[in-house]
Amino acid sequence: MSRIRLLFALVAATLLAVAVPATAAPSPNPAKPYGVEGLYLLNSRYNGDIGATRGWQVTWKVPAVSNGKDAWGAVGEWYYNLESGIYYNNDVGWAVYFFGDDNGLENNPDCTPTWSTGSICRGLSHLAVGKQLTFTYEYCKSDSQICLYVDLQDGKGRRFLASDKRSTVEMYAHDIETFADGNRVEPKIPCDKPTKMVKQSVKGTDGKWTTLTGNKWKFEDTSPRYQFRNVKTSANPANWESCSG
Repeated sequence: MSRIRLLFALVAATLLAVAVPATAAPSPNPAKPYGVEGLYLLNSRYNGDIGATRGWQVTWKVPAVSNGKDAWGAVGEWYYNLESGIYYNNDVGWAVYFFGDDNGLENNPDCTPTWSTGSICRGLSHLAVGKQLTFTYEYCKSDSQICLYVDLQDGKGRRFLASDKRSTVEMYAHDIETFADGNRVEPKIPCDKPTKMVKQSVKGTDGKWTTLTGNKWKFEDTSPRYQFRNVKTSANPANWESCSG
C-alpha cells in the first residue's frame, strides 16, 4: 500500500521540492516543474488505539545504500499529521527530515526550510551507517499540539524539530519510501546492512511510556523489490529489519 503525496520539484543540476521530500538543495537555474509522488512500499502500522496514546517514540538504525550516487529514498513515520525520519540522496547522504508542520516552522538552525511545512536538516545529515536515532512525538502545549524531537544518541539529548495541531489520526512507519514514479532511482538496501526498527514505545493517558512488544503492528509489503526480515515481535522491545529483495 502506498500513501501518495504530490510534490513539484524544480529540476536542474539539483532539485528543490516545495511540497514533499525530494531534496534539500535549491536549483539556481530551475527548469519547468513536474510532479513526483512518494511511494510507501513497506509499512508497519500500529494496530492499537491511537486515540489512547499521548506520544510515540521510534528508534531506527541507519542502513547502507549500495547505489548511493543515484538513489533517492526515505525511512520514517507519521504520527497524526507530522512526518519525520531519515531522508537519502547523494547530496545529504542520510539526513534527519520532517514534514507536515502546517502552522509555521519554528527557528531551528539545523533545519532551515526545504518546504513550507518541513525540512531536510542539513545540520543533521551524512548520518553514519549503523547509527541509531530516536524520534519522539508528545502531546504538548496543554495537549493542544504535538511536539516532535530527535535524539541522535550523541550525548546532546533530544533536539526540537516541529510542533503542530493534531489532525489526521494515523500512526505508522514507512520502512521505505521511494520516488521511482518521478524517475528517481530507488535505493538498494543491502540485507547485511539493513534498515532496522530497533524499538518503539507509546505514552499512555497516564503519562507513562511503555515499550511495545507482541502483536501491535500490521505489516504491509507492496513491492517484490523490498522485504521485511528478521521480524521479532515477541522480543522486548519488538524489532525487525528491511532491505532490498
